Amino acid sequence: MEQLIDTFGIDWRILLVQTVNFVVLAALLWYVLYKPLVALIESRRAQIIKGVADAERAESALKDADAKKSDIIAEASITADKIVGAARESAKKKEADIIKEGQQKYDRLLTEAAMKGEEIKRGALEESKEEIARLIVLGVEKTLRNGTQK
Repeated sequence: MEQLIDTFGIDWRILLVQTVNFVVLAALLWYVLYKPLVALIESRRAQIIKGVADAERAESALKDADAKKSDIIAEASITADKIVGAARESAKKKEADIIKEGQQKYDRLLTEAAMKGEEIKRGALEESKEEIARLIVLGVEKTLRNGTQK
């Protein structure tokens, strides 16, 4: 074996120094480069896991919001239908009240017109009676004048 070592030119001291250098360099790289890199990778992994969990929560919240939106829209539609129904009922009542009030005004005006017609008729009859009485008086006067002149 010693012949093999001499043939390849291996020196135990240099081999030992190179081994120590390699171990020191490996330990230094482990401490300075590998540990921070692993910590960074773990931090990123945790961040990604948190991001995925947040995205799932957001998706769940979005589904809940969509469901609530549908419920709110349905409820608003029902409420709107109730309001429209109430407004229609109110409009029908107002319409009936207005028609009733118009009918009452019509009846009152018709009664007033009939009363005024009767009043005018009585006035005309009175005037006619007075005119007839005056004409009779004039006729009698004329007859008396004609009778006294003859």
